[in-house]
Amino acid sequence: MRKSYRFPEVTEFAECELSDGDKIRVPVVTGIFKHATADMLRELLKKPAVAKKYTVESLRVAPWPVMRKFPRSWLMRHLEEADLRPTRKAAILFMLNTSAADEE
Repeated sequence: MRKSYRFPEVTEFAECELSDGDKIRVPVVTGIFKHATADMLRELLKKPAVAKKYTVESLRVAPWPVMRKFPRSWLMRHLEEADLRPTRKAAILFMLNTSAADEE
C-alpha cells in the first residue's frame, strides 16, 4: 500500500510591520510551527518577534518551494541565527543567489 504525502503549501501571506517601519510579507504555511493553524498563524505573524522565529524555523525545516516565497533579504538577515548544518546552509545560499540572479 502506498502512502501519499502532502507537501507544505503557501496558502496566503501575513503582513508584519517591523520596528524600523518596514513591512514584510511572510508566507503562511501550516507545519512550520507544529500546532498553529493557518488562522492562528495569520495573527501571530503580525508580530515581529514571531515572524523572526518563524523565519528561522523555516530556514531549518521548510523545503525550497516554501522558502522562495519569503523576501530574500529577510532570509539572508536570519540565516546565521538558524544555526544550519553546513550542507543545508550551502544549499540555501546557492538557491538564494540563483534566484537573485534570475530576478536581474
